[in-house]
Amino acid sequence: MLKLIMVLLWMILLVLLLCAEAENVTEVRGELGTNVTLTCSNQTSDRYWYMEIHSQFRAGIGRSFSSAGSTYCSPGFESKFSILGNELVIKNFTAEDCRLYFCGIKRDGSIHFVDTFHLVSDIPTTPDPDSEVLQRNTILVSSLSLNVVLILVICLSCVWLSLKRGISKNQANLPPAGTSEGLETPQYEEIQFPPPSAAPLQECIYYRIQRPRSTLPQS
Repeated sequence: MLKLIMVLLWMILLVLLLCAEAENVTEVRGELGTNVTLTCSNQTSDRYWYMEIHSQFRAGIGRSFSSAGSTYCSPGFESKFSILGNELVIKNFTAEDCRLYFCGIKRDGSIHFVDTFHLVSDIPTTPDPDSEVLQRNTILVSSLSLNVVLILVICLSCVWLSLKRGISKNQANLPPAGTSEGLETPQYEEIQFPPPSAAPLQECIYYRIQRPRSTLPQS
């Protein structure tokens, strides 16, 4: 649960940083069919160029090495872009190239963007009301969804803490193992039976059998 809360906090921080970064945007207008050059303000470090491909997702275009004076373009971008020192050249500018571009430097092992460019066409376009409404609705839905997720996380955290406290309290009230405290002592009722009545004595009748005396002849 704690890890989930930390991940959500990092997501919120990332969104806030992206919003703050989007406020410092330099708008560059270009003529369709020509080359457009973007100039990075940093000239002392290696420069990294990125472009936004879809709603906060960025793709690396290439980089320039300040020490060696060489450059590198990502595979597939050589025909569209050219990096010269601290400049990024967009060849044959088209309407599909109207997007955000970023110039960054590496600091403490991560890329920090120092310049943000919004490349637009010099041909004025009429804004689409439906598109603007859809964009506002998308932002509103995303904000509401994030708030709902945060509320759910907070509620689940409170419930989990309450359950944990209740379990700890119940465990504290239990008697120690191996003791008989708190247990009812079984009650035994003594039942006395009446003494057995004296059994009638049986008379033993002995019969004395008298044998007749034999008459012996007298000598």
